[in-house]
Amino acid sequence: MCRIAAYFGPPRPVSTVLLEPAHSLLEQSRAAREMHGGRVAGDGWGIGWFTQAGQAGLLKNILPIWSDQNAKTTMPAIVSGSFLGHIRLASDGIETCLLNTALYHLDDYLFTINGGIEPWGAAIARAIRARLSEKAEAGLNGSSDGELIAALWRTHLGQVKRADPGMALRDTLEQLVGLCQEHGCSFTANIIVANAGGLSAVRFAFNQEPNSLYRLANQARWKEANLVASEPLDDEEGWEPIDPAMLVRVDQGGMRTTALHELGAAPPWATGIEHTRKSPSAPIRNGKGNATARRK
Repeated sequence: MCRIAAYFGPPRPVSTVLLEPAHSLLEQSRAAREMHGGRVAGDGWGIGWFTQAGQAGLLKNILPIWSDQNAKTTMPAIVSGSFLGHIRLASDGIETCLLNTALYHLDDYLFTINGGIEPWGAAIARAIRARLSEKAEAGLNGSSDGELIAALWRTHLGQVKRADPGMALRDTLEQLVGLCQEHGCSFTANIIVANAGGLSAVRFAFNQEPNSLYRLANQARWKEANLVASEPLDDEEGWEPIDPAMLVRVDQGGMRTTALHELGAAPPWATGIEHTRKSPSAPIRNGKGNATARRK
C-alpha cells in the first residue's frame, strides 16, 4: 500500500504540507501508523502541483523520499494552491520503476491512488483494458493496477456530462466492482483527483478492509485550506476520518461530502450494476456492507 495527501487553499510551499509537519509524508515513509502491509513506504515518491496559471507540474522518483535530495531541495521552492503527494509501497508482482510510480497527469488533472486489486493478474488487467477509451489506452505507460484504474477513470471522465471528476470516480468504482465480481477479485481504492480549481477524493473498498483516509478543513494552522491525507499530518485537532464509500469534493466554496449512492443512478455502461443494485451489501449502495468488510 501507499500513503497519499492533497492540499487546496492559499498558495504555499509544497514542503510545508508534505515534508515539514510532524507526521508528514516524509515521516510516514519511514514510520506509517495505519498502512496495510508494513510501516515503511520506500519504493518511490511523487508530487504534482498546479501553477496560478493552471499548468500542471509533476516530479517523481523511485528512490525513497527520505534519501532523495531532489525531494528535499525542490519542494520548498514550489509554491502552489493545489497539490498532491504520494509515497509508494509497491504491491507484490508489480515492478518498482518510474513508469509504475504515481502520480499520473491525465488531461487537466493529477491522479493518485492508495490501493490495488487482489489477486492482480492478466485476466483482470485485460478486462479493465478492454473497457478503456482509445485515448485512455494510448496513454498507458506502465504495468500497474493503479495506472489502469486511473485510465478507467479517464475513460469515464470523457463520458460524464460537464466532465465531473466526482461522478467519474463513482462510475469507475461501479465498473470495478462488477469486473472484480466476474473475476473473483477484491480491491481497495482511496483516490484523489485534483486540478487547479479543487479536488475530489474517495475512500472505497470491495471485499477488503478500506485503507485509512482523513480530511481537515480550515484549521488555524492551515487557514482557509482543505486537506485530505491517508494519515493525519500532525497530532493536532481537526482531522476527521472519511467514511467508506464517501466522496469528498473541495473547491473555492469549501469542502463537501456525499455518499456515492446519493449521486444518482449508475450509468448503463458500468459493468455489473444490476448485480450491485440487487445486493443489499454492495459497497456503493451501502457503505457499511462489502465496502467495510474485512479480508477473509
